[in-house]
Amino acid sequence: MKRTYFIIATIFSSIVFAQNKIDSIKIIEEVNITSTKKLLERKADRLIFNVEASLASQGMDAVETLANVPMLKIDEDQNTISVIGKSSVSVMVNGRMLNISGDALMNYLKTIRSENIAKIEVITTPPAKYEAQGNSGIINIVLKKNPNLGFSGSIGTGIHQRTYFGGNANGSLNYQTEKLSLSFKTNYLNSAKRTDENYSILGSTESFSKSIRKDMWENLAPSVALSYKLSEKSEIGFNYLFTDQKPNMNIVNTTNYLENGSNIENLFTDTKHREKNTINTVSIYYDLKLDSIGKKLSITGNYYGNNSRTNVDFNTLKSSNQTTEFVNTSSLIQPEIFSAQADLELPFSFGTIETGAKFTHFKNDSDLRYFTLQNSEWIQNSSRSNLFQYKEKNSAGYLTLAKNFGEKWQTKIGVRYEQTLVDGYTPSTGEHHKNDYGQWFPSAYVSYKNNKNTYSLTYSRRINRPDMDNLNPFRWYSNTYSYSSGNPLLQPSYINNYELSYTYNNKLNASLYYLHLKNGFGQISFQNGLENYGTYLNTYDNDFFGFNISYTDKIFPWWEASMYANASLTQSKIYNVEATPKNGKTLDYSIRNTFTLNKLKTISFFLNFSQNLPYYNANSYTHSFTNLDSGLKVLLMEKQLQINASVSNIFAQRWRGDLYYADNSQHFNNYWDGRGFRLSVNYTFGNKKVKEAKTIDFEEKSRAK
Repeated sequence: MKRTYFIIATIFSSIVFAQNKIDSIKIIEEVNITSTKKLLERKADRLIFNVEASLASQGMDAVETLANVPMLKIDEDQNTISVIGKSSVSVMVNGRMLNISGDALMNYLKTIRSENIAKIEVITTPPAKYEAQGNSGIINIVLKKNPNLGFSGSIGTGIHQRTYFGGNANGSLNYQTEKLSLSFKTNYLNSAKRTDENYSILGSTESFSKSIRKDMWENLAPSVALSYKLSEKSEIGFNYLFTDQKPNMNIVNTTNYLENGSNIENLFTDTKHREKNTINTVSIYYDLKLDSIGKKLSITGNYYGNNSRTNVDFNTLKSSNQTTEFVNTSSLIQPEIFSAQADLELPFSFGTIETGAKFTHFKNDSDLRYFTLQNSEWIQNSSRSNLFQYKEKNSAGYLTLAKNFGEKWQTKIGVRYEQTLVDGYTPSTGEHHKNDYGQWFPSAYVSYKNNKNTYSLTYSRRINRPDMDNLNPFRWYSNTYSYSSGNPLLQPSYINNYELSYTYNNKLNASLYYLHLKNGFGQISFQNGLENYGTYLNTYDNDFFGFNISYTDKIFPWWEASMYANASLTQSKIYNVEATPKNGKTLDYSIRNTFTLNKLKTISFFLNFSQNLPYYNANSYTHSFTNLDSGLKVLLMEKQLQINASVSNIFAQRWRGDLYYADNSQHFNNYWDGRGFRLSVNYTFGNKKVKEAKTIDFEEKSRAK
């Protein structure tokens, strides 16, 4: 608690100092400046949110700014950013993909200030230029052009009180000359939360599992970015990110087994999970302007390497004979990704051509060892230990053509081809699991604008390849009878996206969408006596029909509101498991409100409400989830000092759901410590308009899990 008191004292000392400084300044008559920027704009392949036109987005970081963008969902507790109707998103800054995810991504975005952001582009159906991997949208954060030179930076700290106390700190320092741009950032997080998970399987043999878990994170992520203009037409750049992660867990689990209504066994398992990830990410690029009308060449290269060491100790007490089994598992996982690409943009009188090629090499060596304690000596169990070597090569090329017809029509068509070669090898058995496939991924966009009305029609085809852990046949044990493993025979799934969108007066946005998913996969759990195991299978095809609508406006000069609703119908076909699919329907909505409380617009209050109503998907049913957040924001010292206080998940909602199979039903009821209090302070100094260094396209890194 001494640490908490010290941080709070520091924060309030800063507030007092800042307020005294403000009081000493004579406030002259306020001048109201009305932005000419529209809040929303629709183009052929993207929706644009102009940050400067948003009252709610002033004086905050990029994570908070993204939460104000229609069609986006931000979950800081789960470290996820998603587009409505999409599973996840990729994030770009100035058109180049960020090569970080999770905590590192969130902490990086918190170092970007909203006053440096010009606009945010939401691409729900990515064009052929981008990787076809995943049914994800893309967010592009476009920063303001910088006419100034010199130093700038920011420092920040925050506390998060849930069941356990957590804190974070971040800082950045930027320097820019006419030719050189240099940026250094560092982020540190030390946090924890309590997780309460309940899972039951009801069938001929029944099991009831309850886990109380303490999740702990300690992350340190310094990074450096450098760019240098070799000439008026050429620029080189270099990014390096080092990440040291320690995601640890303490788990206490009780599992009861019943047969014909009678208890046959009780297991009590105490687990200590200790993990250390040392991650290095390196990116380089070279940009060359070929002429004065916009032709340009960009060459990029990326490397990602993770040395992940995990040690799990658990002991399981069996109530039937009062014996305890002590187990230790140790694993070393070393995923590496190399990629290189070249992109060429060629504007002509008849339209703009974009073309390029990319090669990516995935490599992962996994070594899992399972030991049991016998007569005070650890003995390796070779049947539960394994080695797995994974290699994947992906070669891709694309071609797009964009053309405007007058001021009203915008069009864009493209095609991408990706060839993938996969080889999974298990040395203990000598088995190779190979897969060689190539696919075309077309995309097309057309947009029509007439006065206040904008219409657009988009199409794209995507692929969802399994992550490395989905394919790894290792058995990851949670107790002596329960484990999960990957499936080296797992196949990719394919998605066709169609979307018809309408924007009115740059405030109202509505979309009709249809998505066809072929060969979908997920984790399936099975019960065989006392043994409970899970693996990944291709099990379903889905047809999604959806509609979403959002409205963002300044209701009054002191009140900005953003509202959205999304509804969908799902038809499913299930195979490889015995289950009866059910047509699904879902409805979720959100209302975000920001109220300015003073004339200087330096104090604001926000109140956000969202709800996901119950929905079916294939053979699953998810119960309703309601969320209410509220908070206060104060800007001091000419808006250089920002103080935020907020409370999240005020209702302390639980996630509940059900899965139905022919011979059993499975049910979960979980609470992930969502309710919490946050207090953060951020101070920016120096030249606030120094541009961020460019980031590099490296979308594949998200699959190294």
